[in-house]
Amino acid sequence: MAIRRRANYVWGEKMKKILGIFMLIAGILIAVTASSATFAYFEADREVHIEMVPDDDELIDLVPLQPYAYINDNGMLVIDLSMQNANYWELFLENLTIGKGVSPDSIYVFEHVFGVSNHLWENVTICMHIEYSGSGAISFFEGEYTNETVGVDELEITILPGETVEIGMIIDSEGLDDGDALSGTLNFDAVLGECDVE
Repeated sequence: MAIRRRANYVWGEKMKKILGIFMLIAGILIAVTASSATFAYFEADREVHIEMVPDDDELIDLVPLQPYAYINDNGMLVIDLSMQNANYWELFLENLTIGKGVSPDSIYVFEHVFGVSNHLWENVTICMHIEYSGSGAISFFEGEYTNETVGVDELEITILPGETVEIGMIIDSEGLDDGDALSGTLNFDAVLGECDVE
């Protein structure tokens, strides 16, 4: 009987060692599998609501300040000194005597043609880059016109939260004839923060 006990005891010790080795191997496999797992997939449905509004109602507004600028049917700011301007016909129907354009070999300065506003919800300052491309006779400036004001085709303007910066326009029709037309495109680009001062 004593021998049988010894054999059971040895057999039990071996089983404990084998079971311990299997548990160690299983633990290592679980650790390796868990540490080498990579994310494979996630799916969720969420709502996004973005309202398309005219330029003068957006987060960064482009606001007409003179009748020479208006918001067209597509909701975009247009500067138009011609009979194609919707404001022309409204003023005409009010029996006001109004011009149809600019004359040759002249310089016209229009202050406050349109404004650029910062109504971002984050209450942050932005740097607005405005670039004009087109007929070389048109240039733009910020704020009030003085004798030192120089019109340019590129502006960089810092706009604080809630602020509207007013943009004016200079038209130099030197060398142009009656019947000629000027046209171009304004590009607006804004980034976070103040503009670099040169």
